[in-house]
Amino acid sequence: MYKRQLNAGGYFAGGILAGVLMSHLSFADEVISFPNILLIVADDFGVGSINAYGAPSDLVRTPNLNRLTEEGMRFSNANAPASVCSPTRYALLTGRYAWRGPFPYGVHDPFEPASFDAGQSTIASLLQFKGYRTASIGKWHLGYGTPDEGQDHVDFTKPLYPGPNDVGFDYHFGIPQNLDDGHRGWIENNGVYGLRSSKISPYGKSFYGGPYTGFDAPQRSREEAMGTVTDRAIEWIRSECRKESARPFFLYFAPPAVHHPIVPSKTMRGTSGCGAYGAFIHDLDWSVGRLIDTLAYEGIRDDTLIIFTADNGGDLPGDKDKPEIQARGAGLLANGPQRGDKHTIYEGGLRIPMIVRWPGRVEAGSISDHMVNLVDLYATFSEMLGHRPLAKGEAPDSISFLPILLGRAQSVRKPMVCNNVAGILSLRDGFWKYIEGKFPDSLPQKDGSRNAFQSEAQPALYNLEDDPAEQNNLIAEFPEKVSRMQEILNKYRDSGRSR
Repeated sequence: MYKRQLNAGGYFAGGILAGVLMSHLSFADEVISFPNILLIVADDFGVGSINAYGAPSDLVRTPNLNRLTEEGMRFSNANAPASVCSPTRYALLTGRYAWRGPFPYGVHDPFEPASFDAGQSTIASLLQFKGYRTASIGKWHLGYGTPDEGQDHVDFTKPLYPGPNDVGFDYHFGIPQNLDDGHRGWIENNGVYGLRSSKISPYGKSFYGGPYTGFDAPQRSREEAMGTVTDRAIEWIRSECRKESARPFFLYFAPPAVHHPIVPSKTMRGTSGCGAYGAFIHDLDWSVGRLIDTLAYEGIRDDTLIIFTADNGGDLPGDKDKPEIQARGAGLLANGPQRGDKHTIYEGGLRIPMIVRWPGRVEAGSISDHMVNLVDLYATFSEMLGHRPLAKGEAPDSISFLPILLGRAQSVRKPMVCNNVAGILSLRDGFWKYIEGKFPDSLPQKDGSRNAFQSEAQPALYNLEDDPAEQNNLIAEFPEKVSRMQEILNKYRDSGRSR
């Protein structure tokens, strides 16, 4: 229903968006579809949490994600640009490393202003330009609005500009920060959903210790949040399918699972062999299944490019009573055999699952070990749609991996940069990984991250092919390799681009 085709000259067969050039693509003489795009970015979801990636089926069951891998391509070397949420999501949407701008360290605080400028180029605005209807549903964590003059924080009882609608999304319904953030409400487009007045009545206590803001608006339920965002996503897809003007859509769906607090739905409680954490994984898999079933019911399942991935590795706090640790004790390695977890510079925080299903384009049941990064989605979508070559300042760190999806040869990705929550950078060059071991100058001297991540603030070099668990620091054995990788990192930092 929503397949849009380009002829060899690069025009929509139906005459919409005429003039889209395809001449720079190797497959320009083929008839290319403009698929619907469903991009699912789970929260704190480690690479070892899916059966198809090694999770034991007696602990968790992920039938819908498993089926995606059977029908699409599974990446074994997919990476987040940061081991924490906000910088990853910024880089994903813009094709620009967040440490260059809004997030040299840390994440977005609850009442900070928007990380984007109105009109800033994003994947959504790119697709919107190509004729797509676009939506962001689920976790946002990139801020809203602008503070009043003389204020540092945003007044959420007022219209929130800029917001997702100002960077390419036609519709937005989301969680401002985390599953149990102090807002406790929803955001719809440019304001608090259902806001009745500017009255504020703080109450209770969130997972993080402080009271809920208490907006005069509907308050979200932690246990029902996964169901709510999934329902909203399904409603939006169905509404798009029923519009007379048939246009492809892009849905950026960001479910809050499996970020703490671990609060599985009533339906999934008790269904896992590793406790509440596994049951929350079941909620996520069920959500994915419901979305795919909706696509099938609307007759567009095979006209839709589906990408499932995550913003960073799983979070495994030190408290032995936490569900995440109980699941690990039962045998679930949420981040696989990798060292570390969320927040860290190690692979446990950076290595993520990525599954791509695109019937007729991506080979079913295929596996790729090509190194990719979420920052690469911008350039990949751009090339897929036959967009003009990216301008110098556009998505400066994004490198298309479209040839890999199409089963064609592609050279090894240029070295990529990742960072931890304290702003320490690493550089991956093939199987070599160099950790610069340096806090950014902008990190305050009294910031707690300096103590918490002091062990990572040491230069290191690892050969991930021989040492995937990052146990053997080779910094003293390969000085020339270290020098060369530092030169590349310096060049990327100074030039403002890595593509």
